[in-house]
Amino acid sequence: MKKIIFLSFLLCSMLSYGQKKSIQAQVTSHTISIDGKLDEPAWENVPIATDFIMLEPDNGKAIPYEKRTEVKVIYNNDAIYIGAMMYDNEPSKILKEISQRDNFGTADLFGVFINGFNDGQQDFMFYVSAADVQGDCIMTDANGEDYSWDAVWISKASLTENGWIVEMKIPYSALRFSGENKQIWGVNFFREIKRDRYKYTWNFVDRKIGTFTQQAGTLEGIENIKPPTRLFFMPYASYYLNASDGQKTYGTIKGGMDIKYGITDAFTVDAILIPDFGQTKYDDQILNLGPFEQQFNENRAFFTEGTDLFSKGNIFYSRRIGGAPSIDPS
Repeated sequence: MKKIIFLSFLLCSMLSYGQKKSIQAQVTSHTISIDGKLDEPAWENVPIATDFIMLEPDNGKAIPYEKRTEVKVIYNNDAIYIGAMMYDNEPSKILKEISQRDNFGTADLFGVFINGFNDGQQDFMFYVSAADVQGDCIMTDANGEDYSWDAVWISKASLTENGWIVEMKIPYSALRFSGENKQIWGVNFFREIKRDRYKYTWNFVDRKIGTFTQQAGTLEGIENIKPPTRLFFMPYASYYLNASDGQKTYGTIKGGMDIKYGITDAFTVDAILIPDFGQTKYDDQILNLGPFEQQFNENRAFFTEGTDLFSKGNIFYSRRIGGAPSIDPS
């Protein structure tokens, strides 16, 4: 009898892990303030994504109730909004190291992974740490995470007596999706408890399968939205000061702008207005006296985003010195 009960429980667990979870987004007409509080009426009575499952180290283990995670999704004609409550029975131990963008250091983490076509091919990943640091990247199973991609979105993290909260506003211009009136997106939510070294996902990701983007749940309920014009302006300025032997030489202020314009969901025009390469670091000085080629990594953002397009077959590299491609693509 005990064996039958155990086998039944095991079968039910396998079936629940094998099924894709689904979360319903709810439309709102209220103004949402991204302050990390989730106290607007728009967040009330919204379906909740919960019951996270461990990604590592014990793949498949359920998250403890005292560290449960609850996520809500609402939307309007401008963006989707993610509200997440990360419960923690020891909130004073939540790690929150401040770091640079795309570098989370030692801090707890929440993320949302979105595939607007629900085809398991490419995820747009958005992260927020407990220290309120943003990170974003494009993820494919073939090439991994590309953090050279940066989008314009808003987030706020705040600590509470029960854990910590993340509130996110992701404009549609930062995503790619079809023009259908009724949207069904692939989605997964992620949480990392840094002090325990535990990582969890909302929809179960079986690490034995070897694919990540194809094991997402679904986000439904988004209807009658139209992709806006994808146009981004990213200005920058620099000022030079040279000082040596008590003398100072002042330079002039320089400025420029990166421009991105989305022609379609699949094509984006990148342009530079008055480029100033002085904003990036110089290459290391290396004396190469050997027979092998030397490669230098690109440091300018204009040339680093989307470089996976040029890595197919390893036949092209813009700064290869001293050798030809060693792989024949044919």
